Amino acid sequence: MSVRLSAQRTNPADTSAAGSPRTGHAHLKWPVKLGPRGVATMLPLLLAAAAWSASPAALPSSALPPATSDSTNGSKPRLLMAQAQSPHSDTKPSAAGTGYTKAITPERLQERTVLLRTGEAALARLDLDTAISAFDRAALIQHAADTELSLVRAYMQGGQYRRALASGAHTAGAHLDVVAGPVLYAWLLSAGGQDVIGQRLLDEAHARMPRNPVVISVRQQLRSGAPVATGILLNVPLRLAPYSSGPALPHQARAVGSGLLLASGQQALVPMAALPKAKSPRLWVRNGMGALSAATVLARMPKAGVVLLELGTALPVANTPGVAATEAFPGSAGFAVEYTANRTTEAAWPLLRTGFLGGLTGNLAKPEERALGISMPPGPRGGPVFDVAGRLIGLALTADKSPSRTSRTSQKTQPILVSASALRRELTKVAPTASLGAAPAAPSATPGRVPLDVIYENALKTTLQVIALP
Repeated sequence: MSVRLSAQRTNPADTSAAGSPRTGHAHLKWPVKLGPRGVATMLPLLLAAAAWSASPAALPSSALPPATSDSTNGSKPRLLMAQAQSPHSDTKPSAAGTGYTKAITPERLQERTVLLRTGEAALARLDLDTAISAFDRAALIQHAADTELSLVRAYMQGGQYRRALASGAHTAGAHLDVVAGPVLYAWLLSAGGQDVIGQRLLDEAHARMPRNPVVISVRQQLRSGAPVATGILLNVPLRLAPYSSGPALPHQARAVGSGLLLASGQQALVPMAALPKAKSPRLWVRNGMGALSAATVLARMPKAGVVLLELGTALPVANTPGVAATEAFPGSAGFAVEYTANRTTEAAWPLLRTGFLGGLTGNLAKPEERALGISMPPGPRGGPVFDVAGRLIGLALTADKSPSRTSRTSQKTQPILVSASALRRELTKVAPTASLGAAPAAPSATPGRVPLDVIYENALKTTLQVIALP
């Protein structure tokens, strides 16, 4: 015997493009031999189907026959009817058009507002546990873009780039009517080296909202190659930058370049060309999570073009694959990470740029000098360079203006790569106990590729923003 069940419900709030109400169907068809056991199984199912068709809210879960491992004993129809049933019995269409949500009382909305303020205040003082807890509780009250944006920024503040990127993708896709969603996601993608996808998202947002000042500003910043979040781009819940720890910096201070945090978390290498000429300049360094520390000059290494700094407060160290055991080959893929030099002291997320490593520069005074090869805007450089396995292969620096360079390589802003081995040799002379990172792997070991977002997540701790008082 063949049985066919058909249950239909009309939702007047859910209409098709033509304006006619849509209907929900649950069709069940399977061969059933109605013996005594079959009658016992089918009778409550038929009664449940009739009750559901009349009023889905009136159907308790106990009205369905219990699920068993035997598909002919009610588990399949129970599953299909559960899927067809409305998720909420007291629902209404959401304003964002993202489905159904329970009605929210004014008291609950006020509670949500307080939670968002509490979470933002905690995030500003870098109390991540309190911030995330408050944002999570606000998210339970209402599915909204501002809550999700706050959570994305909280994850970034904690150095969880991969988690932030996944949450940002959801926010950008689920809240197309809120411009901050795709803007924040595009900024994070571009910061992590996926600028083509980020620009595409911004172009789509601009097509929907061509006069929106946030979209216009972010497009201009990212296309400049040296984006800086200022003005409206620092307004919450968008805020395209982390908060900073510690006291306010002097008004005259400036972000002058980038640096590398050493394995101890207590020392750093920064480019000599970026620092003031004073013997003991006032310096600070800050990572991509906003953690700030004062720094003092420990030693200068002119042959490598870097300065060793001692940090007043130890910064967290990333769990990276360490330092490459051999020199990187010209033409191999590389990833350079650095901060945009600007005339402010605002905290920022570093930028990762991808490309292929260059060969010798032709500098007669430094025959071993190599071109970085990765396209970079003009700047003081100083950030780390990684290979596809996420291992440190050196620092990106700006080439000097030596007259010994050939005309082919005399560009004033040509970035060069100072290898990890060269840095290690010079570092051993001034600070024998200092370490660039974990002991190199055996040269014969074949490195595995590391996802780009993992490299960037580690770089949030490894790459330092250098701030100086002129």
